[in-house]
Parts: sequence; C-alpha cells; structure tokens
Amino acid sequence: MRKSLLFILLCLVVLTSFGQTTDTANKLQIKILPIVNKLQYVGDHPYDWNDGAMIPAKGWQQYLNAGVNLKWKQFEVQIAPEFVAAQNLGFEGFSADMDPVQWKDYYRFYNHIELPERFSNQPYNKFFGGQSFLKYKFNNTVIQFSTANKWWGPGYRNALVLSNNAGGFPHLSLANQKPIQTKIGAFNYEFIWGQLRNSNDPPPLSYLSFRGNKLYAPKEDRVRAFQGMHINYTPKWLSNLTLGLEQSFVQYSGELSGLGAYLPVKNIVHRLPNDLPVQPIILTAFYFNYQLPAVQARLYGEFGWNLNQTTTRNFIVQPDKGLASVLGFSKIFSSTKSHYWEFLAEMTNLQLQTRAEQFTTGVPPSWYLGSYVRQGYTHNGQLVGAGIGPGATSQTIELNWRRAKNRIGLSAERRLHNNDFYVYSFTNSGDYRRWYVDFATTLKIDWSLGHWDIGPRLSYIQTNNYNWWLFQPQEIYFVPGKDKQQFIGQLNFTYHL
Repeated sequence: MRKSLLFILLCLVVLTSFGQTTDTANKLQIKILPIVNKLQYVGDHPYDWNDGAMIPAKGWQQYLNAGVNLKWKQFEVQIAPEFVAAQNLGFEGFSADMDPVQWKDYYRFYNHIELPERFSNQPYNKFFGGQSFLKYKFNNTVIQFSTANKWWGPGYRNALVLSNNAGGFPHLSLANQKPIQTKIGAFNYEFIWGQLRNSNDPPPLSYLSFRGNKLYAPKEDRVRAFQGMHINYTPKWLSNLTLGLEQSFVQYSGELSGLGAYLPVKNIVHRLPNDLPVQPIILTAFYFNYQLPAVQARLYGEFGWNLNQTTTRNFIVQPDKGLASVLGFSKIFSSTKSHYWEFLAEMTNLQLQTRAEQFTTGVPPSWYLGSYVRQGYTHNGQLVGAGIGPGATSQTIELNWRRAKNRIGLSAERRLHNNDFYVYSFTNSGDYRRWYVDFATTLKIDWSLGHWDIGPRLSYIQTNNYNWWLFQPQEIYFVPGKDKQQFIGQLNFTYHL
C-alpha cells in the first residue's frame, strides 16, 4: 500500500511540473475534495455494514477522508486517503459456554473465511489509500490504478460481487468512458485485477480443542489475486432495461501461471477444469434493472452462483445450487415541485437453498467461503461482497422525504445471521429455536447548510437469540433466548471548500 501511495505522489509531482502552461485546454486543473468526518458510537456489539474502511467495533469510532483531484490532458490523479480510529472495546461474542459440538461446527465455517469477531484486543488506528486513483484516458478507454471502492449491481443495501462493505483494495482496471453504441443497443464494460490482504486477527477462543484436535486452523499470510469482470447491456428497443453480467475470481497470487490465468472471464474465454488441485473462489451473477419513468419507479434483481457451473446441463438440472439473490423496488411519490417522497424495499438471500447443500461433508458451500483460499472473499477481514455475511438474509424498507440535497428518512430492517451454520449445527439435533435475528429501526437525516452537509443517524437494534444462545430450564422447550437491545448513533460532517 505504501508503494502504491508513493507511486501516486510521484505521478502528482510529474503532472504538476507539466501543468505550467498558458493553453487553457492543457492547463492543470486542481480541485480540493470535500472533507468527510464520521463519528459513530456503538453501545453493545457491532452492527451495520457498507461503511468501507470502518470496522465492526464497540464504542467510539471516527472516519476521516480528504484530498485533492488533479486533471491534465488525458491524465487524472486523485489523492484521497482515509483514516480510521476505533475505541474497539471488548464485547460478548460466541459464548464460551456453548456445547463443544457447536464450537466444532463454528470452526467448520470460520476456518474457511477471515471474518474476525473482533479486530485485535486494543484500540484500532490505521491509514488507508482510500478513494485515490491514477487515471489515463484515450479515445473511449480508461486505464486506472486505484484503491477506491467499487459497487457492482443494482442494489442499494447489498451487492453480491462488489460493494463498499470493506475498504477499497489496490487494483488495475480497464473500462469504457461512454456507452458503446451498436445496432442492438449500448454496452459498458469493466475489467479489474487487484490484490486482497489479510487482517491476521484470529477468531475467538482459538486455543479450543475437540476430542484431542485443535479446532482453529491458522490461515497462511498470503496475498490473494482478485480478477473481476462487469458488463452491462441496454437493448436498443427497450431503453429502460439494463442487463448485467458480473464475475469474480480469487486465488493466491502464487498459484497463477500462464497468460490465461490472468484473463478475468473464467469459463467464457478461459475454461477451468473440474478437478483443479487448488480451487479458487468463483462468483458469477446476472442482474436486471428496469426503470418505469411513467410512474417514477424502479424494479431490479441480482442472481448469483458461488460455484463453478462447468456445464449447461448442471445449471439446468439444479439452477438453485449455490444460488443467492437481491431483489428490490423503489418508487417516488411527488408531493410538490420542491419536494417528494421516496419508498425503497430490498431483500437479500445468501442462505443455501437445500438441506443437502447445508449438510455436505467437508467445507460448507456457503457464499464467500473458500475450500483452498481459506481467507474467503474478504479484504482486511471484511467481506468484499454483501456485508450481511455467509448464510444470511435481510429485508429492508425505507421511506424518505427529499428536497434537493436534503433528506429525512426512516428505515426498518431484519437480518437473519448465518442460517447455514444454524441449520447445520442445531437442527440436526432437533433444536429449531435458535434463529439469530436483528431488527433495526433507523432515523436518517441529511441536511445541507452552506458549505456543510450534516448527517445524523440514530438506530435502535433489537437482537433475539444473540449468537444463537438460549437459556434452557428443565422441561420447557420454547424459552427466551439471550436478547439484547442497543442504540447506535452516527454523526457525519462534510465540508465543501
């Protein structure tokens, strides 16, 4: 990361030296970016996602972002580092009083993905490359080296392949600037090659054993290569519809060999054999986004598979194997010319579709887990895709009042935690009571005051059966679980120079 930042700074110096000219078209353009400051307080245990470099933590946390953007001829440089400081207080996690069998099942999942329950055991302070990039444009093509976040897909709360749930990772990208117009419609594309890093924070109680065998299997500190492809298409005869194809490929960098291994279109241009000795993580997704301007509405969906569907027959016979989905709807209700109401609804499902999948021996085929790449689909200990996590589901509705840049909104959200783990570990013994569920209600305000944008947030979280824990008195089956309530507050300030 340091080398990347030094490279961007060097480019800035070079561009500045060339920017001294009287030609307006070739003159160096400098723009100071807004200063973004987020303050957050979490009262009991971490909640929420899609907050970039911020980490799941209890207590106070601060995020800072600022920088500068420079343009000169075909070049564009943005230096926008991020700083995150978190109090990172201790909190109750997966209970040490759980049955040893549950701990064995817990590690069956979390030995194959790097999602720390808590990031270290001390205050957290880190700088990141943030929303920085070096961009070169020629004709209709953009080549970019960046550490900025990307979001693929139509969802607003979750995205299956790429989201801003984790901080941005260093990557090289190739994309078009303007839609490519053809006789059948417009196309856009983006290919990326990046690197995912590890947090190296161990899971809880990593010293535990079961029947003489240690449960925790330490992961190798190896850089993972990320390759991705995103193509969308708008038919000429149906301009309100956009269809998209996404694919990502994650493998240890040292396992790539040959030119074909670096092609970001697996099983389309570069076919992978069924019996690879080192299995990568492959995600493939299709989506649609349909605008209904007459009624000011939008309907969208994203459908993804977390496995290598090598034959058409396999896909036809069992299309729900490894399937995940995001479905959503939005509608604007005009009130007056100056303001309007906006309704949003979205549901996400990452849970395995059949019990046969959930009870598969060996590594669970849950979304984002890796059989060989055991850090899974993560960067710095956070998911690169949907932040609700493997085996989870969520349902969100939101109502906003909007006027220009101002917004007052209220949302309600339900999140079911890793139901793949729940089904595997508990229902096999006939225990159907332990669903780990969050219910969140959030008040959101975004208000513009001159140079300032102010955004307070207040959430109330009701958690039932926290970490799948139940109190179990004698001769009573349906009993209360370990329920928790907490408030989460956030205050966002953005200053435009």
